[in-house]
Amino acid sequence: MVPPGSWGRIRNPTARLNFTALLHDIVGRVLSQRATAAVSIATDAEAVLDPKHGAFRPRTGISDGWVPARVMADQQPNVHGGDIEVEYSWPHFYTQRGHIADSGTGWTEWFAPQYVKRPTGRGSKPSLVDAASEPDLAILTFRWGGLNEIIAPAQWGETGSSVSDIFIDAYCDHFQQYLKTGYEVWTVYIEDKSDMMKIADAAHLIFGSHHPMRRAKKVCAMYHLYPTGFEEHCVPNSETGGDGGAALVDQQAFYQMMQAVERAGIPSRFPHDSGFYEILTSKRWTYYMALVPHLNLPATVALPRMLIEQNGGSCAKAAQWAYQALEKVRQKQRSLRGEAPTEGGPLCKGVAKLGFSWEALDVKYWEGKAGLQTAISQLTQAIEISDEYTGQPHNLEALIIQEFVEHDMELRLYVVNGEVEATIYTKFCKIKPNNEFGDFKEHFTLEEAAEWMGGDVATLKDGERQCREITAHWMDWVSMQTSQTPPGIRFDYFVGRTGEPGKAKVRTLEICELGFSMLGKKDLPSKVFTAMLHACMEVDDLKEQPEVEVLAMENPVREAKAFQKPLVPGQVKSASGAPEKLFVLVPRVPHGTSDQVKCTGPYDLVTGTTPNGKPLWINERGDRFLYAGNDGYWYIGDEEEQDANFNCNSGYIRHIGAGGKTPDQLGGPWERGPDWGSEPEIRVATDPE
Repeated sequence: MVPPGSWGRIRNPTARLNFTALLHDIVGRVLSQRATAAVSIATDAEAVLDPKHGAFRPRTGISDGWVPARVMADQQPNVHGGDIEVEYSWPHFYTQRGHIADSGTGWTEWFAPQYVKRPTGRGSKPSLVDAASEPDLAILTFRWGGLNEIIAPAQWGETGSSVSDIFIDAYCDHFQQYLKTGYEVWTVYIEDKSDMMKIADAAHLIFGSHHPMRRAKKVCAMYHLYPTGFEEHCVPNSETGGDGGAALVDQQAFYQMMQAVERAGIPSRFPHDSGFYEILTSKRWTYYMALVPHLNLPATVALPRMLIEQNGGSCAKAAQWAYQALEKVRQKQRSLRGEAPTEGGPLCKGVAKLGFSWEALDVKYWEGKAGLQTAISQLTQAIEISDEYTGQPHNLEALIIQEFVEHDMELRLYVVNGEVEATIYTKFCKIKPNNEFGDFKEHFTLEEAAEWMGGDVATLKDGERQCREITAHWMDWVSMQTSQTPPGIRFDYFVGRTGEPGKAKVRTLEICELGFSMLGKKDLPSKVFTAMLHACMEVDDLKEQPEVEVLAMENPVREAKAFQKPLVPGQVKSASGAPEKLFVLVPRVPHGTSDQVKCTGPYDLVTGTTPNGKPLWINERGDRFLYAGNDGYWYIGDEEEQDANFNCNSGYIRHIGAGGKTPDQLGGPWERGPDWGSEPEIRVATDPE
């Protein structure tokens, strides 16, 4: 066992394990640098304080932070790009499934010297964390730990769904731009409600002031799970969607857990505080606020489950009661809005829906009282899924019954720190045979969306104006629920034509919690993640920290490189004609991997070597190489390709070579492995822009 004098940093916000060495005693000298590394190994693990924390559920440990390690080989300018080899000395690494990742049998990685830091203190016993250190931020995340893995639908955009590894990885990467390695992440893996009830009963004992994360300046919790009213592992959960109900957990146990953690003094920073989040996910606000005229909600009522079940599950009488109540709300709304008593015509169609439902599921379109009766039955008694009928085992006390709003489109307003930052136009273009909505479409410009309104741009502009006015009212309501402005929230509206030129009809459709789908809006994630970080740190502004390389004076090679004249993108070339610096962009996509994304960044030309007769570039971390394979393709690979002296044809991305052209000069798209599909968004250039 190595004494607690050397440290390394582990990173596992997604299904991988990364490290940044936090080391001292480097062959008799000290390197006191601090930055970020991303060195992956083929395992899914976290460092746990005690073996029982990894063996027994709920499993919990540190998944992004400093851990003990020792140096095995000092830096050599021509070995691994001048990196340092370290061995991890902490004995307790476990996967989210409870498997042991053995760190005591030569588990080593290579890191650049700037990723090395001396611990601030030394205790008498080995310790997982440097107790004398004080991170700027400690995040306690609650994540899915079940056997079925989360599949992030493509429509969520590059950052994935809010429960996915992609999403967690994305905001952690963003936080690093501001905090560098001044933060850590502790993860609790949740498989079912029994895990959550254990936390609910003992959060004050587990995560009290004695817990290592509480030494941080700021501590917060983030919840990456979907609370649902359905029994866990039931057919409606497991057979809907492509991931077998991954991350769907019992809503009652979930909120008890959230509240217990909050009572222990750890505020919820994602998605929202427990009370407000429960209001949003239950969708009770739809009938709570239906008679507030300036919020423009459709007529909505709650149909208590008891009114359905008291007659043995016969839904005819319940449908009659719901229909009558809904008609009364419509009449009252007309009066409050100053509309004619016959405005909108008779009530003939609507929707029935469940709270704690995700991805537009559990929403049934109905026409007439008979259709309403069928919808109620499908949501409470039995429903056809995959050509078989199954029961509806959920614990919801009421159904939500709404009138149907005729509309041309849905308009989504994304509010970040209280300001509308983005607008996206969407539409479900058809009602499927099972009375659910399908054929989802989206537009990102007003002019494109106006096609859904017959090209009536003026009416759409009026609709958007009304949506913004209603959003201001909703934000006042939000502040009443939270006493704060949330980092992000989304408001969805129905927008339709009225028959009067330039005049739109608008109704509130949905309020979506932080973690909403950002679709393909490229600049939105960074704004949302910055707002999230502000909330975590309880500040109004943060400055992005530049990458600073603090050098050991014993390393003149790196010192000289750091103080040389900066390269001018696109202008500086070596004597051989190859660019001295290339910039690579591999976007984050749902079907990609974090290892592929880590190919992104600047690459420096490696002098004195030409694998397969071509130039070689290495990224600034030293763990990615842009090289020419032995099959005529350019690849970006890692240490595996380096160990093969690049006499190979493998990597994360590739592009067919073309004569004497360097990678920045190649035409056509690069390809992403392992299937080698074309990816036009991948870029290799001499200009970082």
